Amino acid sequence: MGNSASIWLIIVLAVFAANLPFLNERCFAIISLHHFSFIKSIFSDASKNRVKTDFPAVDISASGLVFSSSDGSLEKSRDIEASADRAGAPLKSLWLRLFELIILYFCVGGIAAVLESAAGNRFPQGWEFYAINACLFLVLAFPGFVYRYLKRSHG
Repeated sequence: MGNSASIWLIIVLAVFAANLPFLNERCFAIISLHHFSFIKSIFSDASKNRVKTDFPAVDISASGLVFSSSDGSLEKSRDIEASADRAGAPLKSLWLRLFELIILYFCVGGIAAVLESAAGNRFPQGWEFYAINACLFLVLAFPGFVYRYLKRSHG
């Protein structure tokens, strides 16, 4: 593979890998969250425990935003409940998505190092190179972040 083709392969792979955690509800787009028993227990316990309050409250829990109804019981937001039911799996947290992003950054970096060493001598890099690449990877992940967290549904 030529140098130009390997560079374009890394760029396309980096764009895909940077947006992958934000575009699905599976870990690394392979593993369903239902396979983790501790996550099942967190979501099942959150739906069993209802807290009675005398005032309107907002609770941020593992299952998402929970709003107080008129009788004082807490319930899930319709948007979060619908998206969890639609996917058939619990929603991934932002922390899990960022962890996936870090792992995918190192995977793409490893593939780039292998392609560079296959093309010839691998050049030594300092910490600046890796810091700039990490920032570039975060910039490439911005469209997926906007789609997941900032896009508003009208209607």
